[in-house]
Amino acid sequence: MKRIVLLSCAALAASGAWAAATPEAASAALWRGLSHPPGVAADTGALSRLFHPDSVVIGARYRGDAPTLSVDKGSDFLDRLRQARPTGFYECEVARDVKRHDRFATVYSVVESRTDPKAAKADFVGVNSIQLHLGEDGWKIVSLYYHVGQPGTPVPLEGGRTGACLGEDA
Repeated sequence: MKRIVLLSCAALAASGAWAAATPEAASAALWRGLSHPPGVAADTGALSRLFHPDSVVIGARYRGDAPTLSVDKGSDFLDRLRQARPTGFYECEVARDVKRHDRFATVYSVVESRTDPKAAKADFVGVNSIQLHLGEDGWKIVSLYYHVGQPGTPVPLEGGRTGACLGEDA
């Protein structure tokens, strides 16, 4: 029976119909899909399977001292990730809190971002809120809100440790 389930999962992944089996898996897949070495684009194939077609991505950050907010369709967000970048971009999820009710889940996630995965200090730390819906093909991101605070503003790691990415020992 295990073998049939594994083969079915492999067939779904190969067909492009794969979606996350749990909210935790969706969160991990998001950060894994965004990460990439220099000269390579994000894994937009995996990310497009993860985002609901009507998803929205909201981002808040500072440009100098001015706070900015952007709101995009998920498809527009993914389109910008298709281009290879000269520098690497590595996401390390260090804390996660999942709340789930029926077919709805929300994930609070703290992520350290680095251009060099071996760097002791993150280039920046983001606090993220991911809302997911469980459809027939698994958990899909319906909205992602990310917030990058002002440099020097501490981010509570909720029990996580800087540089200790969740799931690395899994």
